[in-house]
Parts: sequence; structure tokens; C-alpha cells
Amino acid sequence: MSQTTTASRLKTTMVVGDQSLDVAQLEEIRLENIIAKDQLEMAKLLKAAESQGFFYVTFNAELSRKISSHLQTCYLNQHEYFAKPLEEKMKAFREDAIHGYKRAGIESFEITRDEQAQMVLPSPFAEHAESTLDLASICDTIVRTLLRSISDSLGLGESSSLQNAHRPDGTSESGIKFVSGPTKASIADVPDTTHTDSGSITLLWCDKWATQMQTKETKEWLWVDPKPDRVLVNIADYLQNQTGGRLHSPAHKVSQPSDGAEDRYFVSYFLRPNH
Repeated sequence: MSQTTTASRLKTTMVVGDQSLDVAQLEEIRLENIIAKDQLEMAKLLKAAESQGFFYVTFNAELSRKISSHLQTCYLNQHEYFAKPLEEKMKAFREDAIHGYKRAGIESFEITRDEQAQMVLPSPFAEHAESTLDLASICDTIVRTLLRSISDSLGLGESSSLQNAHRPDGTSESGIKFVSGPTKASIADVPDTTHTDSGSITLLWCDKWATQMQTKETKEWLWVDPKPDRVLVNIADYLQNQTGGRLHSPAHKVSQPSDGAEDRYFVSYFLRPNH
């Protein structure tokens, strides 16, 4: 198959506002089918992890409603939290830890899985701790389900090094992260945030056009559609390295399709290997 034909299958064109965008056509993986170990769905997941490294995961109606409710709470929490004075937010800053408040170009607040039981959450996350931590638990289940399926499809089995490196009873820096990513008045002011993720699997929710991915074959930059009722997933560096490059950790960046400042909030979950 020619590179031109491959590229045409990877994208479509969508009009967003007054912009015509090249948008990635990504696989959609049904979580309940992966849980049921449906062989066709597992094969589709592995192919997506090997090819572009980006894909969507969809849920049954009950889980979708629960996640949507938690996300709306999280977005409201983020709006209130990140609007606080800097000195108030800095109370949750931790110098030598991933968790807590960070301010490095963008603002973020992260709750790691290992710390969530004893971590004192700032307001308004504290008032909605049950919803916040339930979403974190759901995310952890999703990424571990995907990891187990990928490991099985690779023929590695339950005792594989991939699964052993992500034992739930081991210590790690896996966790849920809340990010405030305001847009700029001009696209020309948007910084280049091109990167790959250093962990194993990343989940990302954002209801605005905010993510671009680089295709594996052509290195073309495509927009990722913020589709409702599904989560964007990408393979990260650790899985690429541990599989000798068979799984693909894609380069991606936060951007915006047009001028005009507005608030944007991201909810991410990072599966990271055990220490």
C-alpha cells in the first residue's frame, strides 16, 4: 500500500468554526468487549497500539453516565481551583513529588494512586473527594484492562514483564491529573508543547479542540476530535521501549485551531510502572 493511500485513510477533513481541519481517524475500542476478551476487539486494540498509538475507548451506557457525571464535577472543581490566588494554590505544591500543584507553563494538580488515601485535598476537590477518587479508580481499572489485553495479544500472558511492572500492590506514580490549559488570543502565541508521554498508558478527557498528534508513517500533524462519551488513549514510552518498538508512543501536543482566548480543562490519568 502506498504512503499516500495510507495517509488518506488516517484522516478526514472537518470544519470547526471557520477553520478546515485535518482530523485523525482513530479506532474506537469497546471496553466491555475487551473485558469479555473478545478476540476481534483485542486484535483491533493491539493494531491501534502498534500503528498510531492513539485510539478511543467507549463504554456501556451505565459507565458512560457515571464518568460523564464525574467529569462535570471535575471541570467545575478545576474552574474554581485554578481561579484561586497563586499563594493559595502553592499550599499544595510539592517540590520533589509528582502529586500536588504545579505551575510550569500550564497549571496542574495531580493525585497519585499511592498518595490518595492520606493526601489532604485542597478545596474544592476535598468537598467532592468521593467523585474525584471514584473517577481515579475507574481510570485505573480502564488502563489495567487495556494493559492486560495488550499483553495477552502479544502472547506474554499473566506473568509477563509488562504486567509484573504494573502490579496494583506495587508502588508507582500512577495517578489522575487535572490541567488548566487556557488558549491564547493569537495562535502565534501558542508555545510548542510537542512531547511523548514517559509512562505506559495515558487517558485524556477534554471537551475542547486541544490535541494534535503526529502520524507514525508520514509525520503529519492531525487534530484529534474531542468526541463525547469516550476517552482518548495513547501508548507511552515505557510500553514502546519494553516491546522493542512494536507498540508506538506517538508525539503529540496541546494546541488550538483558531485565535481567541478561553479556559480549557483537561483530565488525564497516567499509568506508570512500579518503582
